[in-house]
Amino acid sequence: MQHPPDTALPRPEADTLAGFAAHWATIQGNAPALGPLSWADLDAAIRAHKVSGPVVAVPGDELATTLPHALAALGSAAALLAPAQPTKRARPGELILPLHLAGGEELVRYAETGLAAMGRALARRYHLAPNDRIWLDGALTEPASWLILAAALYAGCPVSLDPEGATIAWQLNGGTPCTSAALRLIHLRAGRDTLAELQRSRPDLTVVNGLALAQAGGLPLCSDPRDPAATVAATMGRPLHGMEVMIVDPRTGMDMLLYETGEVWLRGPGVMAGYANGIAPFEPARFLRTGILGFLDSEGRLVLSRTEEEALLGAA
Repeated sequence: MQHPPDTALPRPEADTLAGFAAHWATIQGNAPALGPLSWADLDAAIRAHKVSGPVVAVPGDELATTLPHALAALGSAAALLAPAQPTKRARPGELILPLHLAGGEELVRYAETGLAAMGRALARRYHLAPNDRIWLDGALTEPASWLILAAALYAGCPVSLDPEGATIAWQLNGGTPCTSAALRLIHLRAGRDTLAELQRSRPDLTVVNGLALAQAGGLPLCSDPRDPAATVAATMGRPLHGMEVMIVDPRTGMDMLLYETGEVWLRGPGVMAGYANGIAPFEPARFLRTGILGFLDSEGRLVLSRTEEEALLGAA
């Protein structure tokens, strides 16, 4: 499938997700945007929502209703994808998602400006265009789902509720790979052997991989489509634009050299803004210590051991 270059249509200059949608409502209002909604429909639905209160609880069961409700809320409040409840540290323009962490469920805050920046970076890495069609299987309580939605909103490409006809599939839950005849690129959450087998069976398809980490925006690192096929299955890819990765000796805090294993530390727009309630505040300017062990190769790709990969897949 041929795709127009990034300059074929002007990209949004806004730094909010609602601003992305408004841009495409002006440029291609009748084109499909989200399931049955056109860009004009989506923009109108966002504008129609009346926001009251500092934190707005948004039902997260239907994408076509949840997205405009949440984007409207983010304009002047925090959008909480959970039942209404007290939140001590919520700020306007933050998306709050319930995540299952080691200590139990916590409400985690993400800045909309960070989501927009990461979405822009993801769209540019994979050359998303308005004639693409995205399908994803992740829940709306997953940060990676919002990253992908932000990328689609920035690129002006529709999000389909059905895998049939998709040109790009993000299968955050793994499973049987999408079989759409139009598919050009797939992100499949799976082990390296499964990814390598998919590459062998579908040489026409671009298979990509990434580090799934909720506290760092869902997919802070992912493959470059230009990477050799062998490195896609064996590495987590490179950081998206704006993200920094360090490999650190967890005992001394000293940087490790290339190919030396240490703890993965991350910093950048995708990292959570903090917790909404009980856990001590997180300082976004500091690196997030992930607890994951790995090393960087000479091209800046993150490599994990097979044991570490399997542990992350099992945690999902």
